[in-house]
Amino acid sequence: MKDTLISRDDLRGLHHVFRGKYGDMLIDLGIKISALHVPNEIYNRSKHLTGPAFCKDVLDKLGIIRIIRNEQVLEQFKNGPFITVSNHAYGHIDGIAAIETVGSRVDHYKMMVNIILSFVDTMSENFITVNPMKNEEKNRFTFAGIRESIAHLREGYPMGFFPAGAVSNLYFRKGRFEIEDREWQPAVLKIIQKLKVPVIPMHISGQNSRSFYLSKVFGWQFRNLRLCHELYNKKGKEMVITFGDPVMPEEIDQFGEETARLGEFLKAKTYALK
Repeated sequence: MKDTLISRDDLRGLHHVFRGKYGDMLIDLGIKISALHVPNEIYNRSKHLTGPAFCKDVLDKLGIIRIIRNEQVLEQFKNGPFITVSNHAYGHIDGIAAIETVGSRVDHYKMMVNIILSFVDTMSENFITVNPMKNEEKNRFTFAGIRESIAHLREGYPMGFFPAGAVSNLYFRKGRFEIEDREWQPAVLKIIQKLKVPVIPMHISGQNSRSFYLSKVFGWQFRNLRLCHELYNKKGKEMVITFGDPVMPEEIDQFGEETARLGEFLKAKTYALK
């Protein structure tokens, strides 16, 4: 375990601007804007634990009530590889909740996670990290992460993905606002097509604050700085995690090479669990 979840040295390693002439000043500003003390405090309270036990302790101490539905579907695949696909409702707590929910029931479960979770060494046994500095408007999945995910599945173990590769966003459609993932990205869908293992849709309820979504007008980088603010405002909230019926390889094969159509199908299956 580390003394601090995200240190000033960690920030210097993230981007060259934090190592330049005004690096320390920019770090101070970034810490203030992002409320970096929040994840550090949460980490310090639970860092004596690892894996799903750490995740459970974090969620318990935040007072987040978890309601799990249809979890018995996992029993069918306890001894073989499968993939979970989920909507990316929060950008941090959803990954923690997924690892607690699936990882406590099935051994060797790993998820592909973002920059915030990649710093959590107490969860390292359960994640594969994507490149944190990729432009969010492009494909967020690195080749290294893809290779590691494929290897993990071929070894006979389960994997979890947030196929959107970015936190859900606010959209105006048909006269109303709704919060939803962007189009699910081809990198994960190609893994699904290639590996031919069962896919279990997993819907995670909830959303971030309105100010989080509105902050995107300043750019996705600024919006993501606000993710830390979105931790404490989840205190005492209820989160419903619902598993759908597995989509078997034979059904996936019917989509052939039509990756986009497969993505639409799996995304619809996931959101139908709301």
